[in-house]
Amino acid sequence: MTIEHDFFGILGSDDEGEVYWSESAELGDQAVEVDLSSPDEDSVSVEALDIAAAMINSLEELDAAARESLVADLSSEKSLTAHYIEAHFEEMDAEALDDAIIWDSGDKQIDFLRSLRLQRVGFHPHHSASEGHFALLDYSISPDDTDSLIVVTIDVHGDTVALAIES
Repeated sequence: MTIEHDFFGILGSDDEGEVYWSESAELGDQAVEVDLSSPDEDSVSVEALDIAAAMINSLEELDAAARESLVADLSSEKSLTAHYIEAHFEEMDAEALDDAIIWDSGDKQIDFLRSLRLQRVGFHPHHSASEGHFALLDYSISPDDTDSLIVVTIDVHGDTVALAIES
């Protein structure tokens, strides 16, 4: 069984009912890997696919909202974002870090966040309930110099529901 969608085309062509789609999208002057996956096509609604397509078409706004949530997290007592930034200032080669941080406003944390590169956006349309993890946005300060990512998880409404650090 397959699903046909105007934006994604034909999805779910294998025997196990899995859904997978992948493309590269442009965000400013960089390419971002965008994928959509679900272990079960029966749990994917056309509405969820429409929402994912709309988010892909407004990738700049999605990125801006995710970055705002990272900035907002800086003020929390146990800020995961601050921990991610501090770890990179301590562990990365100074020259590589200087090359990666392309902003210079005088606020090191904000300049770091503004310099993050969005590497990948992964959509999970089977998590279309409002509390579900609908999409994950993977950011890196320097993909060539570190494997560490800060991941922003959003719900179907585009609201941040979780932050995580992955290596």
